[in-house]
Amino acid sequence: MANFTRISDDEIPSVTVDISQRLSKIDRDIYSGFMEHMGRCIYGGVYDPGNPLSDENGFRKDVLEALKELRMPVVRYPGGNFCATYHWIDGVGPKNDRPSRPELVWVATETNQFRTDEFMKWDLDEALAWVEYCNGIRNTRYANLRRKNGHPEPYNIKYWALGNEMWGEWQVNQMTPEQYAQQALSWAKALQLLDPSINFILGGSDGPEGTLWDSHVLHHCLQPIADHFSPLPKTLLIDMHSIHVYNIAEKHIPKALAPFSAKKGANDYFIPQTMLLLLSHTSNYFFIPLTRNWGMIR
Repeated sequence: MANFTRISDDEIPSVTVDISQRLSKIDRDIYSGFMEHMGRCIYGGVYDPGNPLSDENGFRKDVLEALKELRMPVVRYPGGNFCATYHWIDGVGPKNDRPSRPELVWVATETNQFRTDEFMKWDLDEALAWVEYCNGIRNTRYANLRRKNGHPEPYNIKYWALGNEMWGEWQVNQMTPEQYAQQALSWAKALQLLDPSINFILGGSDGPEGTLWDSHVLHHCLQPIADHFSPLPKTLLIDMHSIHVYNIAEKHIPKALAPFSAKKGANDYFIPQTMLLLLSHTSNYFFIPLTRNWGMIR
């Protein structure tokens, strides 16, 4: 892996990659991303009907080309904090029939013009219905609704996140670790009965203060579950656990993490400005540790 050494202002930096030093194949799922209804990420970003750079579906062709170059294996949608007041049913079917609603997380108006069907071109009952709409193959209500909306084949979405930052005091539906662990496990049980092929991702906390949350949630949810109708051994319902890192050291961190100490505050994220260097350092902050631990990360 890379090591960084301080050089004088007169020297020209260089990078040497020894391709003969191969340790293992790195799981490409590490290099995934997500889209959220926040700022100009969706409307005016990837989705901008009427723009001369957009295609017939309203997608910005230049943005799609840039995303294709990234070759992200998994794209998470709809977020993010946005999912706290998200109702998937508002965003399917003819666009003229979709309601506009107050969006409480980012204090905006959600027009529902970009939702599940647009993304796929690129309470528990509600979660079950959404999975059925996306992945259902039977002659059932929401699978038939997807077919009616012009999508006869299932989307076969593989990864489903069980909430987002449920521990945060800014969340509309904030929970204690006990509440979240119980609900996440019950949801996973029900959703897997609907589609046994899907994978579930728990919502993790951030920083050292979040270890108690993570410890309780993982201990409760990573218990082997027995299927009383199958002779097979007990299995785990939860496949993955997400992490959130927003806080950084005030001092420079040695080697690869050093540039990240220049990161702007989280509130600046919403100010339109060029932040390419910041975002590249932010990516390194996550990707380098994940890549270094290739043997245990997937």
